[in-house]
Amino acid sequence: MKKVFVVIILILIVAFAANVQAENATIFKIGEDITVEEGVRVNHVLAINGQITVSGTVEGNVIAINKSIVLTRKAVVKGNILTIGGVIVRGKGAEVQGTITAINSSNISDAITTVLSGEWEGWSWVFAIISLTIFFSVLIIAVLIVILIPKPVRVIAASIQEETVKITLWGLLGMVLVVPLAILLTISVIGIVLIPLEMILIVSAGLLGFIAMSQILGQKLYALFKRPPQHIIRETFWGLVVLWLIGWIPYIGWMVKVLALMMGLGAVIYTRFGSHSPKRPQPAFKSAP
Repeated sequence: MKKVFVVIILILIVAFAANVQAENATIFKIGEDITVEEGVRVNHVLAINGQITVSGTVEGNVIAINKSIVLTRKAVVKGNILTIGGVIVRGKGAEVQGTITAINSSNISDAITTVLSGEWEGWSWVFAIISLTIFFSVLIIAVLIVILIPKPVRVIAASIQEETVKITLWGLLGMVLVVPLAILLTISVIGIVLIPLEMILIVSAGLLGFIAMSQILGQKLYALFKRPPQHIIRETFWGLVVLWLIGWIPYIGWMVKVLALMMGLGAVIYTRFGSHSPKRPQPAFKSAP
């Protein structure tokens, strides 16, 4: 059953990659503005921290994160339009066949209310884009960490496999004490200054532990297919992909991610950010008669 599940996941990944390659007219940029000139036809347009200006035809969606979208009078968008942290400027004569959504400081509360009230039909693709953006951000950070400091990741991963029960208890304790510790720090002036440091440590510990859990999962994935051990980057990459896909399973996905985060946090605390490798007690040697 496990092998069938993993095979299905891999097939979905390959299909997704093939689809992305097929859509060679899709434009994606980070930190740069995008302009679709008049007479130009593209599939999708996605910009992070860059403005999008459309004068041509977009067959799919137009999405801008932390910037605005400008539609000139010649623009034709057959999909949806979304901006998070920006505004949408629509010229007279611009054609939009899908929905137009702008989420910024002026209407964020209304957007949250709509989602929580259950009136979120048509929002699924928005959450998919946000989830994909977060996934790629974590993936980039994970690759940098395993390249720059692979030893702590290996130490943390090893402790999770060798001391699973202790690690889980440490993680549970760490999660429970986050809020009380922050409250205690607010009592004194020095403590208030230390609250941001606590948050940074907690986030760093959780992220490092989550990456170690991903490395373990990737390692198990290769072992399941009877493949030899791979480089830590490959193991971490596939582990993150599997965890991201599992996260889409209703009811179960978020619980699996929370469990992985809790165990990872516990391992980071137990190993002191991967600087201390717990050693198993050696059996005592009996003296020869």
